[in-house]
Amino acid sequence: MKFIFALVITFLFSTAFSFKDVSAESIQEGVSVDIARKEYSLESLKQIVDTIHENNGQYLQLHFSDDENYAIESDYFSHQGIPNENYLTKAEIKSLIAYSNELNVMVVPDIDFPSHSKALLSLIKNEDKDLYNQIISDYSDNTFDFFSNDKALAISKRHIGEITTLFNQPKYNGQQRIVLGGDEVPGGGAYQSDFISYMNNIGSYAAGQGYEPQMWNDMISHEGIKSLNDTFSILYWKQNENSKSDLTVEDFAEYDFKIYNYNFYSLYFLPSNQFTNADIEEQADYISWAYAYNKFFYTNEPYQEVDSDNVKGSALSFWGEDALNMSQTELINQEIPLIKAYFSS
Repeated sequence: MKFIFALVITFLFSTAFSFKDVSAESIQEGVSVDIARKEYSLESLKQIVDTIHENNGQYLQLHFSDDENYAIESDYFSHQGIPNENYLTKAEIKSLIAYSNELNVMVVPDIDFPSHSKALLSLIKNEDKDLYNQIISDYSDNTFDFFSNDKALAISKRHIGEITTLFNQPKYNGQQRIVLGGDEVPGGGAYQSDFISYMNNIGSYAAGQGYEPQMWNDMISHEGIKSLNDTFSILYWKQNENSKSDLTVEDFAEYDFKIYNYNFYSLYFLPSNQFTNADIEEQADYISWAYAYNKFFYTNEPYQEVDSDNVKGSALSFWGEDALNMSQTELINQEIPLIKAYFSS
């Protein structure tokens, strides 16, 4: 999974301080939390929402589907339905949404297609092995077959439909977004046309449910961008080093896509019980100077300033692969100071 621990690269300091100016007033700022790799209690997520609200943030993004886990209850899997630490129940999600909306925080669902889907595919396999064999990619067991596979599309839409229904927030009618993935797709670069066609199909479905579809930038090529549905907005985490897919923020803006900054140097953090309070303080200081809503990660410049009205927002992301042995208190104690640093930058 895409990640970096920013403490080790502070020597790349290129700008002493950043500040928010008038042009940033309409920028949406939020926090993305990986609940697929590391479980979060409802209480912990509400604490994060409290911090977002107290610092005038706009949204909480829940990354709940990845190779390790599908962390939201689904009616399509018979073994789910009983509360446990591996997933949030639908009742818990509804409680979180009601709590968040009351504090003027929108909740953005983040599901991953066609790749990073091993956990979802495994659940499908447990229910119906024949169906699994019809929709699995030849490239990887973590990827839906995106080659004009009607069955794979239907199952993808089935789960998108369940999520868009669950996350419906009337307070944000016309503003809701859903992240659909599109990152690190085996075969997606070599077969760009098929990949873009699949993403366009599920993106159109999500748009039909009243959501703005979003996808990560890294698999989209210079050819692919020409046919990508303009209902998508782009989560830009890093410039791909592959020249065929090394699109810049300016390239996306030229095609009039909205862009959100998810810079994987300044805006990614992996909580771990190896970090001390001093480490967290240092990371907070790093975020304070390294982050600005328009500083993007380019291959040769991780803090590339971009001047474009198409930049619409940013998010501080917490990824959970190093946090497996952490308690909820330990998680929150590391994350809250960083969230505050992000919003105050």
